Amino acid sequence: MFDRKPSSSQLSFVNEIGLGSKVLGNLEGNGNIRVLGHFVGNITEVAESKATLVIDKDGVLTGDLHYTNLIVAGTIEGTITVDEKIEVYPGALIRGDIHYKSIDIHPNARVNGLLTCAVLDKSALDSSDVIAFELTKKIAS
Repeated sequence: MFDRKPSSSQLSFVNEIGLGSKVLGNLEGNGNIRVLGHFVGNITEVAESKATLVIDKDGVLTGDLHYTNLIVAGTIEGTITVDEKIEVYPGALIRGDIHYKSIDIHPNARVNGLLTCAVLDKSALDSSDVIAFELTKKIAS
C-alpha cells in the first residue's frame, strides 16, 4: 500500500467523522477511518483489520491511538502506536510519543514527543555499530 506516496484520496473509508463534528468516547476500528472533525477519546484497531487511520488537515484527535498505518495532516495530542507506517504531512501537529516501525515526517510538520522505532533491537547491535560521543570543554587560551 505504501510503495508510493499514500494519500487519503487513494483509500476507501468504512467510517468518517465529518468536518464540524465532535465525538466523545473510544472507538475500535475495523477498516480505514478518516477523521475530519474532532475526536476526543482513544482509537484502536481490531487485530485482523490491518488498515489505515487518516487524521485529515482539519481533523483533531485528543487521545491515544493504536493502528496499523497512520496518515496525519491534522492534529494529534496523545500517544501513538503504529504497527507499520506513519506519514506526517506538512502542517500536521503531533504532541505525544510515537511508537512506529517506519516513519516519514515531511518538512513543515511539527512533532513534539519521544520517537521509538519498534524494529530497532538494541541487543542486535554490535559495539562497533555504536558511536560514543563524549563532551569536552574547550579551554580558552
